[in-house]
Amino acid sequence: MRRLPDLAVGSASIVVVVLATIGTTALQGGRYGTLDAGAFVLLAVAAGATGALRRVAPGWGLAVTMTAVCLYLYLGDPYGPVQLCMVVAMFELARQRPLRTSLPACVVAAVAATAAALPRILDTTQTPVVLAAAWAAWVVLPWSLGALVHAVHLARRALVARVALEERMAIAAEVHDVAGHGFAVTAMQAGVALLVFDESPEQARRCLAAIHATSTASLTELRGKLTTFHPEPGPAELTTLVEQVRAGGVPVDLEVAAPVPPIAYRVVRESLTNVVRHAGPAHAAVRITERDGELLVRVTDDGRGVQSTVEGRGLTGMRRRVEAAGGRFAAGAGADGGFLVTAALPLGGTR
Repeated sequence: MRRLPDLAVGSASIVVVVLATIGTTALQGGRYGTLDAGAFVLLAVAAGATGALRRVAPGWGLAVTMTAVCLYLYLGDPYGPVQLCMVVAMFELARQRPLRTSLPACVVAAVAATAAALPRILDTTQTPVVLAAAWAAWVVLPWSLGALVHAVHLARRALVARVALEERMAIAAEVHDVAGHGFAVTAMQAGVALLVFDESPEQARRCLAAIHATSTASLTELRGKLTTFHPEPGPAELTTLVEQVRAGGVPVDLEVAAPVPPIAYRVVRESLTNVVRHAGPAHAAVRITERDGELLVRVTDDGRGVQSTVEGRGLTGMRRRVEAAGGRFAAGAGADGGFLVTAALPLGGTR
């Protein structure tokens, strides 16, 4: 249902408040004052400002409404629905504006409303302090509710933004892993094919076939990542991954003596991608075992070793995944040179 224009809402508010005030005044028998032309003008101003300005300018709406209501009360006009105008105006300001704006406005409005009603409070009660506090509550309570709604709205927005950021980071990490590995292996195979194209056409043909297989597999996996409908990698995919790296000219020893959860596969994939990119002529070894209730993943190479002490996106992504799963991650120079990546993951909860 489409929302009514603010001017129409303001006009309707005037009619409702005026009619309701006439009715309540008649029921009170004029005990708390009578209505005159000035009272009707103030009723119209308060109701119109509340209805018309509550969304577009809640600050001005509260200011105009409180001025009209306070003057109405100070002149001794009868109690009635006009008090609801300041309730709505205060709530809308607190709901839409931050605490640093709404709290001072609440204090000023509460003091103004109490001061406006104070003369009649002193004339009609022996407990003016209690009644004055009750008048302040006409402003304080709607401010409290509006501020709470505003805080909940901000918390919801922050939660949505944080979830969206985490999702973007996860997608970026997945795309980096898939595309990075595929491009690295493809680049190495293409380089080998160029070197041996004239002297060994058969080997060049094998490299081109490997390029085709690697790029097709990477494209399929990337599509799966982006649509979130894809099989989780396991032992078979790990074997295929190692074969792709071997086809690119990097010898890889593979030892698997434990289940291969998706997170272990990703650690191996990123580690081998780094070997292809950075190790130079090297031999790699992948070992996945169980020990003391943990899944141990170890990837080593005997290449040129550490070139920088700063972790890149790939290592950072591996560390984040492993630690998020409750495991431990380490990467650095191997004892005999080259590079070493180790991950210790809890069994049964790794993904």
